[in-house]
This record gives sequence, structure tokens and C-alpha cells, in this order.
Amino acid sequence: MSDTTFSLSRRDLLASASALGLILPATSALAASVGGKLAAVSVVPETSSSFPLVANGKAAPIILPANAPEVVKISARELAEDIAAVTGKTPEILSASRGSEPQIELQIAPHLAGRWEAYQLSAKPDVLTISGSDPRGLCYGMFEISNRIGVSPWRWWADVPAPQSKSLYLSLGEAPIDQPAVKYRGIFINDEDWGLEPWSSKTFEPEATKLGPKTYARIFTLMIRLRANYLWPGMHPTTRAFHTQPGNAAAADAHAIIVGSSHAEPMLLNNGKEWPDEKDKFNYLANRDAVYAYWEKRISERTSGESLITIGMRGINDTPIIGPKNQQERIATLEKVFADQRELLAKYLGMGDATLVAQMFCPYKEVLSDYNAGLRVPDDVTIVWPDDNFGYIRRYGNDAERARSGGLGVYYHASYSGRPLSWLWIDVMPPALIWSEMMRAYEHGSRTLWVVNVGDLKNTERSTEFFLDLAWHADRTDLNAPVRAMRKTAARDFGVKHGEAIASLLNRLQIFSANRRAEHLQWHLSLTPYIPTELNETEIEERLRVAAELLRDSTAIAASLSPKFQDAYFQLVHYPVAITEAANHRYFHSELARADVARNRNPAANLAAESEAQRRIIAATTRYNEKISGGKWQYIVTENGYYPKDWPAFQRDTTTPRPKPTLENVAPAAPPTPSPLSFPKGWRRSDFVERDKAVSINAGHFTTKHDLPSGAGWRSIKGLGRTGSAVTVLPSNTKFTSKTAPSLDYRFHVSTGGMANVRVRLLPTFPIAQDQGLRLAIAVDDGILHSLNVTDGFETTAGNGMLSSWGKRVLSNATEVTITLPTPLTSGWHILRLVAVDTGVVVDKIIIDFGSLPRSYDGPPETRIQ
Repeated sequence: MSDTTFSLSRRDLLASASALGLILPATSALAASVGGKLAAVSVVPETSSSFPLVANGKAAPIILPANAPEVVKISARELAEDIAAVTGKTPEILSASRGSEPQIELQIAPHLAGRWEAYQLSAKPDVLTISGSDPRGLCYGMFEISNRIGVSPWRWWADVPAPQSKSLYLSLGEAPIDQPAVKYRGIFINDEDWGLEPWSSKTFEPEATKLGPKTYARIFTLMIRLRANYLWPGMHPTTRAFHTQPGNAAAADAHAIIVGSSHAEPMLLNNGKEWPDEKDKFNYLANRDAVYAYWEKRISERTSGESLITIGMRGINDTPIIGPKNQQERIATLEKVFADQRELLAKYLGMGDATLVAQMFCPYKEVLSDYNAGLRVPDDVTIVWPDDNFGYIRRYGNDAERARSGGLGVYYHASYSGRPLSWLWIDVMPPALIWSEMMRAYEHGSRTLWVVNVGDLKNTERSTEFFLDLAWHADRTDLNAPVRAMRKTAARDFGVKHGEAIASLLNRLQIFSANRRAEHLQWHLSLTPYIPTELNETEIEERLRVAAELLRDSTAIAASLSPKFQDAYFQLVHYPVAITEAANHRYFHSELARADVARNRNPAANLAAESEAQRRIIAATTRYNEKISGGKWQYIVTENGYYPKDWPAFQRDTTTPRPKPTLENVAPAAPPTPSPLSFPKGWRRSDFVERDKAVSINAGHFTTKHDLPSGAGWRSIKGLGRTGSAVTVLPSNTKFTSKTAPSLDYRFHVSTGGMANVRVRLLPTFPIAQDQGLRLAIAVDDGILHSLNVTDGFETTAGNGMLSSWGKRVLSNATEVTITLPTPLTSGWHILRLVAVDTGVVVDKIIIDFGSLPRSYDGPPETRIQ
């Protein structure tokens, strides 16, 4: 598939100097989007050079195109409601123009023919034209108007109020044609039994049997607002299979949503609910005819509407395939499965040609090893690379794979249940991590399909929107996109006055959580013996202080907001902050109580603080479920830790009962009290100095950088990593040699001197080139380059995944390599040079350690001179 089929032409972006925008009060201004586009925003009176969207108490009517499909009618009604939410005036929706009055004309435009989901806006004094290349493109154009008048896509799903204005005028002109960078952009409803399914069946749609068409219709409308087009429906044991619930498929078709199924659920089926026999009979070697007939029934039924078919096979409930005894047999079986599934697709959907049917294959978990060992996937099938369930992509396309006619894609996670510990509760995923990983994938060819696991949708709102917006703009974005997006959405949802403070608060929350998510605070893994925290008491106190400050600042922001914002703010901002604060206090006060007992101190105060933190968790969750928005969201949130009775034991994040405290299993003692910073002669603000026999450097705070002539080189991405300033080489497909490699310099001062270890902390990313691992190099002053290699722990399924080095890495969002410098460092000034070898490396922190730091200690605070 050629990129030119659907990727936005740069020429189109420059085709018009006057882009369409809104004329609104300055308080409605929004910052740039992920793609860096700006809507024109200013305050002017009604003039002959503006289009009156709403003026003189009347809204311009919306004129439907001839034979408008249902999705266009649905989107037109939504647009009319959005305009009414802002102005109180609802546009009429008409099937034909009724005169010379100003009007909004919707059209499938010939000049956009052949483009995928493209739209264009143009305004004259008497008509606003929204053109689409196809129905979805036309709908995206309508919701661009909603976006420009300041209406949040979360107006219904998070109760975000619309800005208020009595009149709305559009500036005149023609906007550039807009269309997506990634063809298929989707979400996966998963782990819905924690919130979405109980809320749907008990609160919103009790008349249906689990996730029914009323609920899905709301999801589909949100998807169109977010410019998504593709769905993997919910498939957990508590949920009725999507295609067996009357009305679900019809709702998808009405909203022009392309229906698929998860990586483990081929042929549009929900194996856990629909396979009619014992699990061990879902075996293609021993029971081929029954399995084939099972697939055939669904495909023969789904002959209308749009589908993108997952092919391949795993066991029931996302387990390894049953039957084959070894990898060679698995590969042979899967290749036979491909052939037989495509035979069915050709027969029922492809007019005899399987290549006419959109298909994808995701080599998830152990299947990726099979693919790397030689599994052949038909060329027209989109290969969708998985992440490791924690946001780090496991595989990137090589030259041959990028040339595939079916293209490449990514299956990503914004929520996850499983090994080594789940993360389902609150949305603290850094947009910077999504941007870094997904742009690396895009640069290496994953441009056909992106799908994100959004859990039960509530409490992944921010990550979902950023992921889908990036999928639209991936061909025109930059490393500042995460910061812009945070500011934009905060200003849009809560007003420009509060946007910067809210964006800053969320950024702090994400960096804090990157050090350890609220759901990952236990240092032992599920159903394993207790292990105390690696943090010492000084670090614990500091972490609790920062958590308390987050809650304090969020509470202050909430108090400054008008009443109409309170419910939305609680859902999108305050609840994740409150849970993060309370979960940290609950866990760490428990650890401190253990230390009290072990050292013959009274633990009463810490035990009381632990109990009070649990009370706050219950209170915040109860408020979410029962108090906000008039009870609209009853049953939507569940405290992490509840698991259905029939779930596998490894997926339960239960904590093994704590043993009786002893001196051997308490938090380590605090390191020496930090010594005052010294300011040696000749220091500069960007320099680093030794403290506590160590020099601690956040990687983004380099002294100088040395780029390639092309401009490519190391870049710091704000919000990335545990320091919030991790560095990586951009673009990630940059080519260089050892002699031309880009580098960073860090100037530092040593007072102790002597032998030193250099500890480099990285994010646990995966190699871009399969045969190279992850490599980087360092040099001190003009000394030789020392190579550092991160090559182990990439296979997430090797042995016991809960105990692997990979499991420990993703829970801490860190991996570390250490080298002992061959010669002592003298006291005085030095330069540490960080040199690129592989572009997939992401460096977060560097510590030059003269031997005093405990192994578990993260180093002193950064010793940068400010």
C-alpha cells in the first residue's frame, strides 16, 4: 500500500495561506495540536467578511448531502448539539437549501475523490462548506468545527462543559485539505469488567445483556469525534460477544466503524464466549473441521458493513495455541491456518480473492518468536507489531517488511491486566512515552494500522485522545507535541486561565508515576513472597512529600474552578491525583510501620496514616461512582485489586500477607545526609558538581550537543522518563557511522577523585535492529570510547514472566548499565561524552559513582548548578 493513498500531501498543507478559523473571545483560544496546527481565534464584530455560524439569535442551518448515509446524519445532529451547547441556538438540519440565508453545506466532494478520509473547510459570507472525500472524512470535517468552537470530544463521556458565546463567526477562506497519516486508527475495549460493563449493565443500559448497542453507539460517536475508525470490541468473560448482541453490529455500521477483533480473537469471534466446545478442543491439528466451521459461520454472517479481519490463532482466552508440540509445528500450523482462513475470506467477502479483504496479523507474546523464526505471513496482510503491554514496542519493520503491500502497524497499551502486575486504575501514561515509541514505529514503517488498548475507556481518556490524534498527525509532528497536547486539552476543557497550571500538574503526576505507578508499589510480584521496597526512609519521605504536594495543588486548582467544571475536573484530573497520593501513603506508611517495629519504635502513627490513606481511596472512588454528575457514572470505577472469581491467579494483584517484621526485611537505612553543594572556580549554570561522592545528571540537561550535518541528533523529550527529560536520537531512522555519530557533552566537577563507576539509566526500550541489541558509548575527556550494551531481558515470555528482568524493568520504567572507568578521575573539571550507537536507546539519567551509593539507591538529587 502506497503512503500516497492516504497520507497528507505537504503540498496540500501549503496550498492556502488563509486557513479557516473561529472568531471567539480570547479566553477560548487553544494551543497547537499534536500536528502543530492553529485555529484562528480573535474577537471581531459581525462584518461582511465573516460567516455567521450563529448570529442575531439564529444558527445557520445544516444542509445534508443527497442520500446522506446514517453516519453523516448522526454527526450532523452532534454538530448541531455542540453549537447549541455553546450558544443556546440549535441549527436546523435540512435535506435541501431553502434560500439565500447563510448555511452550512455538507458534501462528498469530487475534488477530494481518491483520498482516504480527507476533509476540507471553506467559508464565504453566505456558506460554510464542509467537504469530505468519503462519509467518515465528511464527519471528521464536521467535528473539526466542534473542535474550533471549543467543544471537547469528552463533552458526554467526561461531562466537560462547552464554552459559552451568544454568537459565533467564522473567518473566511479555504483551509488546507486534511487527512490521516495512519490509515486504520482504532481502540480495543478490554478489561471492561472493571468499570464499563458494570456501568453499562447496571446504570446506562440495563435492558441489554452486557455492552449493548446503546453503549456502543456512545463509544462510536466518541470514536468519530476523535477521528478513529476501527474497533476491537470488548471480549472479557463477563461481556456478551459483540456479534451475538442484537444491534451491536448495526450500530457499528451506522457509525461507519470498521469492525475487527483482538489479536487473539481471529475471524471476528470472541472465543471465550462463542467457542461451543471444551477449550482443549480448540485445536486445529486434532479438530480442524469443527474449528473451520466455527470460523465459517461468522464470516458468512458478516457480509455487510466494513470489517478488518484478524487472522491467525491462539488458544481460548488469549493463551498459547493448542496442539503443536514445538515451534516448528506451531509455525506450520499457523501457515495452514492462514491459508484456510483466507479461503473463507475469499469465498464470502472477497469475490474469490482474499487480497481484496482487509486483514491483519499480530504476532503477540510467544507468536513474535515464531514470526522471527520464519513464520510466513501473506504479503497483503498488515503485520501489527505488539508492545510489551507496558508501552514499549517489541519489534520494528526492516527494509523487506516495509515493502509489504499490506503494510505494518502497532498494537499498543494504555491499560493492561496481566504479568508482572496490572495497570488498570488511573491514566498516568506520559504522552511523551506514547510519542517517542509510536513515532519510532512510524519512522520504521508502521503506517497502516494503529490500535490502542484503552481498557474500559474511563480513566484512559487523555492517553486515548493523544494516541489517536498522533495517528492522524504522525507525518507532521515534532518532539514538542506532547507538551502542546497537554496544554491544548487542559485549556480546551477547563479554560485558558487554568490550562497551564493543569497541564503542569498532569506532567508532574506522570513523571512521578513513571518512577512507580500507584498500582506497582509492591516490590514483590503477584503471588510471590514479600519483598520490601527498595527505597530508603529518606527517599520514602521525599516521595510522600511530592505526592502530598500534587494533591494539595490539585485541590487548589479545583477550588479555583467554577462549579460547572467540577465534575469534569474530578474525572480527568483530580481522581488520578488523589488515588496516586493515597496509594503511595497507604503503601509506604505500611513499610514505615514495619521499620518502626523492627527498630523498636511505636508504629501507631504510621499504621494510622496507612488506614487514613485507604479511607481516602474509598471516599474518592465512592464519589466517582455515586456523587458526581448526578450519579451518571455508578459502577464505572473499581479500586485496583478486585478480580472476578474465574480469573487466572497470576492476574490477581493480591499481596502476599506481610511476614513479621525483622531487621532483614525492612526498607534500607537512609544514606548519609547530603553535603552542601560546592561551587568551584569556573563553574557555569549548566555544569554538574559532585555531592555525596557522586555526580548525578539528568540526561536532558546536557552542556553541549553535537548533531549530524542533517540536523539529526540527540534530543531531550520533555515529560519522558523518570527525570522528565530523557534523551534519544531523532529521527530514529537516522544513519551514521562511528566517526560521525551524534553526541552529548556533560561538564562536571570532581572533588573526591579516584576510581568511579558510571551508571547509565535507560528506559526499557527494545532494539530497532533485531540482531544488534541496544548499544551506546561513553568517553571521559579525550579518553577512549567505552561501549555499553543492553542485550538481555528482551524476551518477555522467557521462563516465568513475573520474575524476569523484563518484569522488574517495566515496573520501574528503567534499566541500567554500569561500567568501571579504567583509570581514576582526578579532582577538577571533566567532560562526559554520550555517543550514539543505536538510535532506539533512550537515556534518562547518568550517575558517576565514587563508591558510596547503596546498590538500590537512585543517586543523590541532580547536582546541576542552577
